[in-house]
Amino acid sequence: MALHKALGLFSLTMYGIGIIVGAGIYVLIGQASSIAGNGVWLSFLLGAIIASFTGLSYAELSSAYPGASGESNYLKHAFGLDWLAFIIGWLVAVVGFIAGATVALGFAGYFSSIMPVPIVLTAIALIIILSGIDLLGINISSKINILFTMFSLLGIFVIIFLGAPKLGSVNYFQLNNGFAGVLNATTLIFFAYIGFEAVVKLGEETKHAKQIVPKALLASIIVSSILYILLAVSAVSIMSPAELGASKAPLAEAATRMSGSDLGFVFTIVALFAMMSTVLVDLIVTSRLLYGLGEKKELPKIITKVYSKTGAPYVAVFVAMLGAIAMTFFVDIMIIAKAATFMIFAAFLAVNLSLIALRHNGAYYNPSFRVPFNIGKFPITACLGALTCAFMLLDYSFFELSVTLAFVAMGLGLYLLEKRFGKGKKPVLNKKKKWAYS
Repeated sequence: MALHKALGLFSLTMYGIGIIVGAGIYVLIGQASSIAGNGVWLSFLLGAIIASFTGLSYAELSSAYPGASGESNYLKHAFGLDWLAFIIGWLVAVVGFIAGATVALGFAGYFSSIMPVPIVLTAIALIIILSGIDLLGINISSKINILFTMFSLLGIFVIIFLGAPKLGSVNYFQLNNGFAGVLNATTLIFFAYIGFEAVVKLGEETKHAKQIVPKALLASIIVSSILYILLAVSAVSIMSPAELGASKAPLAEAATRMSGSDLGFVFTIVALFAMMSTVLVDLIVTSRLLYGLGEKKELPKIITKVYSKTGAPYVAVFVAMLGAIAMTFFVDIMIIAKAATFMIFAAFLAVNLSLIALRHNGAYYNPSFRVPFNIGKFPITACLGALTCAFMLLDYSFFELSVTLAFVAMGLGLYLLEKRFGKGKKPVLNKKKKWAYS
């Protein structure tokens, strides 16, 4: 049974904004400001440009192949390597498990400041509750996500509003460590942009997906970037970069300073909603990715079962829930979370290379959206995206590489088991020299 097509441009864009504008920005703004100084807004602008390189590649590829398997589907069509496509899809699913657990544990930490509760058990309870919302179907979960996202944006709007009277009071080009500081801060805050790629996994539940998905993906990056830049300018107008960097809750402190009342509790509630939004979207898109891999017969067919009343892939939802819960038991989740960012940059690199390959070899490649700035068939933005992702990968240690290789080995094991005992078929090259997967 197919998934229900219920999403339009607004609801899909809100999914993208919901996962990008998470609670991390409430902490990152302080650290980034202390590195870049008043020019921290330049770091957010640079981060947006870098994210847009890969975002444009996703936009074009999703307009040609709007299926739930996302990155895996792109690599299949670009290179015809079934195993490599599955491994990239599998690593993105693992990132979903880790991200869901990391943010759920963050939620539990914030919640424990209001009410003394066990951290891990609270995180697990949140994952189970939000998975239950996912089971209600994409229509209901979309409305709940919009509500969560609106609350999570509240803190950003408050700072922008409170900082408006002080705009122009500081030199916004005063840099703490020159342009090198701006670049260092960009590396830090770029992680606030990761998540824009999530919307492509919802293509099978989107009306007119080939047209809507690229628009929603780019709109979510643009809207989030504008909010981030306005937030950065307002924050340094209210407090000095040194004060922002020294604060454990920089935005809450900035709001308190301008309003004259303690808004720490309000910002804690806002952060809780931001994290709920992020975990909800993460669980939804991870379950759709698993469903998509099942559709491609790279995971057992049972994972594609859909609950007829709600249109939710209930087996995939259950697997995504278990994967996220399993990750909550790691002793230091932040160490494994850094390995997850290594995996997602590897996936971004693969996506950019897929676009370049399809432009060069794809005689039957016919996207409804094409990225701007091309030299003939060659996409300049995809090249820049590949180079920036490769540069980001150089910033990781052997440990993150080792963790990634361990998950690659696990994925290869699953792939071989499915090919040996499952009903999946290997890709074949038809007479038109086009890869077919059935």
